[in-house]
Amino acid sequence: MRTTRQQYQLKSTSNGKYHHLWLIGLTLLTLLLSQQCHEHHSILKVGLIGDQTGTYHPDDAVVLLDSAVKKIIAWNPDLIIHVGDMVESIKNVKSMEEYRTQFEKVAKIVKSSGLPWLIAAGDHDVNPPVYQPLSTDHSRETWLVQLSRKLDMPFQSRLYYSFDYRGFHFIALYSLENLHTDPRWGSIFLNSISDEQLAWLANDLESHKKSRGIIVVVHHPHWYSWSNWYRVHELLRRYPVIAVVAGHFHYDQDDGIIDGIRYLVMGSTGGAIKDCDIHSGGIQEYGLMTVDDQNMVKLQLKAIENDSVLELTPRRSMDRLQALECMLDNLWSDNDLKRQGKLIYSDGSSTANRDKIFLKSIGNPIDLPVQINIDYDPEILFNPIWYFAGKTIQGDTAITLYPGERILWANYSNVGQVSKINPIWGAEINPDIITSINSIHLSVTVTFNDNRTRWIKKELYYQINRGRSYGYGN
Repeated sequence: MRTTRQQYQLKSTSNGKYHHLWLIGLTLLTLLLSQQCHEHHSILKVGLIGDQTGTYHPDDAVVLLDSAVKKIIAWNPDLIIHVGDMVESIKNVKSMEEYRTQFEKVAKIVKSSGLPWLIAAGDHDVNPPVYQPLSTDHSRETWLVQLSRKLDMPFQSRLYYSFDYRGFHFIALYSLENLHTDPRWGSIFLNSISDEQLAWLANDLESHKKSRGIIVVVHHPHWYSWSNWYRVHELLRRYPVIAVVAGHFHYDQDDGIIDGIRYLVMGSTGGAIKDCDIHSGGIQEYGLMTVDDQNMVKLQLKAIENDSVLELTPRRSMDRLQALECMLDNLWSDNDLKRQGKLIYSDGSSTANRDKIFLKSIGNPIDLPVQINIDYDPEILFNPIWYFAGKTIQGDTAITLYPGERILWANYSNVGQVSKINPIWGAEINPDIITSINSIHLSVTVTFNDNRTRWIKKELYYQINRGRSYGYGN
């Protein structure tokens, strides 16, 4: 028997190029059917919006939100998810009228899209002005619900709810039943979903167990304290939940797939961001999430300013960045600068470190080598020195610190050293201008490489006072 051998020209649906294929013992129809069976098609398109809060320029945040929403609409999505923190409930807000002014700006943008929205209430939306875990001041929660009813926003009776769309089921959970709590930086053991909300969730999931897929949005990534989130996850995994999307951290993060559920964290869309590279949270972004016919979830992140595609950053990388930021935040306390006559003392005494500035809190809290560079004003400081490995090195060059060097403990929310540790960097203060300056500015940059080069920067300003002194960072 003779085997037929024929050449066919097929056009790729992905790149438009033609490919010549030799078929032996197959028909062209068989090949085309096989090709169709292996192509997954998007059946749901969801725009993602991150936080707008924490910035010194709230009006700019609204402008960025408006720009992101317009870009998402041009993508022609089915609906939009907002992960929370739409307004500031504390900063410059003393009355419902002041809260309303902010809220209506956001609501106008939301409603202008003409699309369904799934919004999770965030901490900046509901926390009261006095910081107290388990606060009983629910005024901001009340304002949020009342205004939502009036403006036909999603929060109609309580701050958790659900709805159906094209065979999919969407659930918004409420993170702040215990006000002023946090899964990482605050009272983590109090930051959990209540029994009442969990019972509602169980009933809601059971009522929609035949949904094509279920997507959950919650402001806080509660899974950072897994013992708080565990019982929620155990419930979600019994049903066709395909994704859980959170915000709050102001940087995006891929937390992977757990029991078939994709865990994602969305970055800022107008809110405060870190001073770092664009792939590690240093840029304003929006998200385009698709679900295909196999319920596979994909997320593409884009920069608002130029639509460049951003990395969905691995959690390991962002945990490293967060630990480095904690280390850099410790630097603000390294100098206590006081002026006595025409001299400046770094600790306020008349015998120590006259007319010099030192840094001691620098170290490496992560598992990879880091490079550290310090920039300064040469008109104010001179003769910089690294005191490193038993020798001195010119202080205007970068040095490398190896994993764990000069660090006693480290995690993604706290980094520390032994109480008495020698300075690693120092510089002299120009005596000709010390009487005319009120602060000393340093810029500290830390760089490392994992799957790409990443960096984070801290701007430090050490105030000079005749009395009590302090430093602060931006």
